[in-house]
Amino acid sequence: MDFVRILHAHMRFVGEMIKAAERDVVRNDLYAQAKVYGLNTEKARWIAGFLLEAGLLEEPRYLHLRATSLGKCFVAELPLAEENACETTEEINRDNNCIASSNMLIDKNEQIFEQLHTASIDPSAEGKASGVAFEEAIANIFNFMGFDAKRIGGSGDTDVIVRWKDNEGKNIIAIVDGKSKSGGSVSHSDISDVAIDAHKEKNNAEYVAIIGPGFSGDTIRNHARKKGFALITDAELIEIARMSCSLGLSLQEIALIFQVPDGLSRLEELIAIRQREMDIITYVVSMFEKEQDMLGSLSARDMYYYCAILMFLHP
Repeated sequence: MDFVRILHAHMRFVGEMIKAAERDVVRNDLYAQAKVYGLNTEKARWIAGFLLEAGLLEEPRYLHLRATSLGKCFVAELPLAEENACETTEEINRDNNCIASSNMLIDKNEQIFEQLHTASIDPSAEGKASGVAFEEAIANIFNFMGFDAKRIGGSGDTDVIVRWKDNEGKNIIAIVDGKSKSGGSVSHSDISDVAIDAHKEKNNAEYVAIIGPGFSGDTIRNHARKKGFALITDAELIEIARMSCSLGLSLQEIALIFQVPDGLSRLEELIAIRQREMDIITYVVSMFEKEQDMLGSLSARDMYYYCAILMFLHP
């Protein structure tokens, strides 16, 4: 079942085929639906054969397919694509539209990252009052990662409040103090312990983070460790945001950055493990695609043994 989920994540019309066959459907009608997703009849036939062997589809009669009870339960857990997503008259136009949409999303993401970096070393960025653009950029990047983040600013309160729920559904709050420095470095004298402690108590926060372009000297690092303040550079936050998107990190996992003293290193280790898993999955699926092109089809058993061999060769 896990391998079918992998196929569903990397190919079109896998889980969708099970959904389309919830009621008895003729094979040719199913193959016609596959064309909406850009699949030719041969690839649709191969997917159907694999789902049959996996016990997710059955043949109630000749040239007919129907989802099994297992298949219906299984597909209910999957995110399914819309039938008309990126659909055009010509397949090449459809693919071009998908690529264009993806590129627009990437450009928007990069704009968020660039705004954070620029504002981290320019307190008056975007012509706004000192530090405002940086605080707004910090809130934007945490919202991008899925947190509930809001810029507060002003005297007597924190710069940014970040909220999320832990694994038990408990509301967690972190306050963020943004330090934009044209010199590129935040020192111990730039931080007011009294103000931060007051802001933490006022907002009933569990964590405190200070975000800046860089941090100079051991004094600020040692003091932050003693007080439980997480020091995060803009470059570190941008890289974590990129990884959260590409690897699908949960909020609970990303929130490790707020934990002192080893939260950031634990998150970096988790990212490295996830990246290796993703590399292996991508490699395995690419090998399956090559085998499919050469052999014409692969059974579930073929995939099982081939996957076992690949995992043995690339542990």
